[in-house]
Amino acid sequence: MSWRFVVEIIAVLIMLGGIGGISYGVFKGTIALSARTLQFLAIAFIVPAVLILSLERSIGSESTAALYGTIVGYVLAGGVKSE
Repeated sequence: MSWRFVVEIIAVLIMLGGIGGISYGVFKGTIALSARTLQFLAIAFIVPAVLILSLERSIGSESTAALYGTIVGYVLAGGVKSE
């Protein structure tokens, strides 16, 4: 078992945990489905997905850097608007 496989499994578990946790909280009524929740879901799903695609060499290093830069900009810009 290579280290790439282990990292990909952990990334998939993070994706499932983020989506499952938010879904459970919304259905239970402890978490409101707001813009901040949707931002968290986007980050919890997209960051591991980009990591997996990068490790599988489906996307290049330049594309990976551009996507991560875009994600950081999205998160930082979204924090200023909502507060």
